[in-house]
Amino acid sequence: MTHAVAIVPAYDRADTVGATVTALRTVSDVLDVIVVDDGSSDRTAAVAAAAGARVIELARNRGKGAAMAVGVAASGAPDAYLLIDADLGRTAALAGELLRPVALGTADMTIAAFDSPPGGGGFGFVKGFAARVLRAETGLSLAEPLSGQRALRGPLLRSLELADGFGLEIGLTLDAALRGASISEIEVGFSHRPSGRGLSGFAHRARIGRHVYRAAASRIGGPKTIYLLIASLVSRALSPLRPAFPQRHRPAAKALRGKLWWQRPWSRLGVPSLQRVRSAVDLGSLQRTWSRWRPRLSQRLRSWRSPRRRQTSSES
Repeated sequence: MTHAVAIVPAYDRADTVGATVTALRTVSDVLDVIVVDDGSSDRTAAVAAAAGARVIELARNRGKGAAMAVGVAASGAPDAYLLIDADLGRTAALAGELLRPVALGTADMTIAAFDSPPGGGGFGFVKGFAARVLRAETGLSLAEPLSGQRALRGPLLRSLELADGFGLEIGLTLDAALRGASISEIEVGFSHRPSGRGLSGFAHRARIGRHVYRAAASRIGGPKTIYLLIASLVSRALSPLRPAFPQRHRPAAKALRGKLWWQRPWSRLGVPSLQRVRSAVDLGSLQRTWSRWRPRLSQRLRSWRSPRRRQTSSES
């Protein structure tokens, strides 16, 4: 039997944290549910305690990463952890699907991928940036790189330095992958409340983006993070135009092997290779045009230089 602890950071989630805790307590191997109330202004702590969670209250809002670190410090030394958001409600009972591969030893970390409700969420800029960073650094291609629903081996999580705020998830994945941990993404039927596309929703996602950038920059360096951010934004902005760049016009993958990331920027933007550009241009037509205009340009250049020479000689 695996001794697992579920940690739930919560901020103003009195409406959903009770159902989340109740559902987590039905998961086998979960012996403790810790809710870290991150300075909530509502009854989050009271509702979580009534549902059977062990509650840790923070005096002020310190962010998701700090709340998770407090929960890990108070958890003792369990075999595994479940990191669960407070808005999953009754669907948190499916967390056992995340925990199973970790308990069996087939994965060091599992990440849940699940669909958001229709009409929710933003335009995917932050998620695309996070996915690009992880793909470039670790080779992982994750559908949900910022998913907060995860299971990890206990010694692995306790050995990592958790990133601040909403940079928690990308920091966990980068640090674990660079330590050689095995990471797998699992489709789980979770559902949560999306932030929407109103003003508050976009402000929330902008805050997430800032935290993700800081966590990535502190691990892979500022210049590389800026490059990946620009490449991600350009790729996202040009996504409606991608059919205009067929796959056959992109550089062959074998030509990019062994090259460092700064030696192949075109491969990330889908720019045609120089060989493809040359093959698409009619060089014969360009040569004929140049041979026709070259005498005229030479004559113009000589006529422009001659008066200057005469003027210089007369002044001397």
